[in-house]
Amino acid sequence: MVHLRPPSDTLSRWLEPHTENLRMKSMPRKRIDWESIELSLRKLRKYDLLGLLHDAFHALPAARRVSVFGEHIESNAGKASPKRVLNAVKKFHAESLAGHYYESFNVNSKNFMEKSERTELWITECNRVFDQCIVLAGEGHHAVAREAMDLLFELLEQIDRDPDSIIFFADEAGSWQVGVDYDRVLSGYFTSLAAVAEPEQYAERVTGLIEEHASYNWDKLLRAARRVASTAQRSALKSRSAQRGKT
Repeated sequence: MVHLRPPSDTLSRWLEPHTENLRMKSMPRKRIDWESIELSLRKLRKYDLLGLLHDAFHALPAARRVSVFGEHIESNAGKASPKRVLNAVKKFHAESLAGHYYESFNVNSKNFMEKSERTELWITECNRVFDQCIVLAGEGHHAVAREAMDLLFELLEQIDRDPDSIIFFADEAGSWQVGVDYDRVLSGYFTSLAAVAEPEQYAERVTGLIEEHASYNWDKLLRAARRVASTAQRSALKSRSAQRGKT
């Protein structure tokens, strides 16, 4: 059998990638424990530490960034402009419907209570932008707050109609798993709705949202809606509530 060999002048270049691979395979992996790295981190200047965190942030998959860094982010809800909040909600709405946050996994008896990283990310983001909308409502930006929150309610209702169209739940899918604080969210929404809606429109929207998302707390939320309503809106709300057999 004839064995061919590369010309002598290219031998080193031919061997280089192969010897490099061998070195990598034979090189023992260096383990890094927290005690060792903490000493080095404490010696870093603030600027260098921020640079290291910047690199770590971008090295993480998008779905992991919230779980790792989320609790250290200061709330900027009160500082965000109405336009910025609305644009963020529109982007979130579009990406949600496009399946950007959908991530499934093989469900078994051990993990059926778990949520995927992208599902957790969606839940965190949904509640975050709801918080921003509530701030806008409190600041009097009622038209923007109402428009943005309507988009978020639409997503929650889509999850109830067709859960797999937006995010993945291993078991018992539904918007209830998102953990929205409806007492707080609906009270803020009603404030903005009352400022921009006609009486009949207000009454229809209020009763519809309570029945859809928080019928268990009907009386309390209806009182909240009455408190912020005009006289004409309260009258329409009373009539609408009576039609539904509620008092």
